[in-house]
Amino acid sequence: MEISPDLIALQTLPFLVVVAGLYFIIFKPMLAMLAEREKNIHGYRKEAELMQEEVDSKMNELEEKLNEARAEAMAERARLRQESLAMEQETLQQARGRAEAFLEEARSTLDEERAAAAVQLKETAEVLSKQIAGSVLGRAVEDN
Repeated sequence: MEISPDLIALQTLPFLVVVAGLYFIIFKPMLAMLAEREKNIHGYRKEAELMQEEVDSKMNELEEKLNEARAEAMAERARLRQESLAMEQETLQQARGRAEAFLEEARSTLDEERAAAAVQLKETAEVLSKQIAGSVLGRAVEDN
């Protein structure tokens, strides 16, 4: 078997036609689709990175706002605590004042009742002592 250049050319020609056809029908559209896909993937990655940066930025802002809110809440809590302590002191002072007034009134009432009881006791003691002396002496005792 002899290899002739005409035979090689005749066999190469259908091969090249098939390769060219496949290139234009399958390979070129597939390469274009793969290039488009790679471009889209790169674009989506870039977009995802931008979105992640935006999310990180917003998270930092939210953290700062949250820290500010916590600080404000602590300041408000401290202010309310001071107000409540002041109100408690004021209420205690008022209660002490009312208690002192009540005690003074009770002491004066007690002193008046004690003085009245002492006078009544003295009168009763004089009457009883005269009766006892009269019983012992057997006669009525007169006031001096």
